[in-house]
Amino acid sequence: MKAPRGPDVTPSLTWLPALTMLQLVFDMAIATTSPIGYGHVYAPQHYIDAWVAVTDPGIPSGQVQELKRFFEAKEEANAAHD
Repeated sequence: MKAPRGPDVTPSLTWLPALTMLQLVFDMAIATTSPIGYGHVYAPQHYIDAWVAVTDPGIPSGQVQELKRFFEAKEEANAAHD
């Protein structure tokens, strides 16, 4: 609920204990129907920065960006076939 929020999260979302809890429960129940990269259906490229931070593989940032572009292109190609 703290900033920065995702680009698809409305700025009018506020914390109202019981109501927000019910909204979040409902959201998590249907979250798997969101397109890849939205809601709780994460895209592979969303994990890359976290893995680099945890493992510190010494990969240059240019290669990290190239890896993200690879997964984005793969996602777009899969979406075109669906």
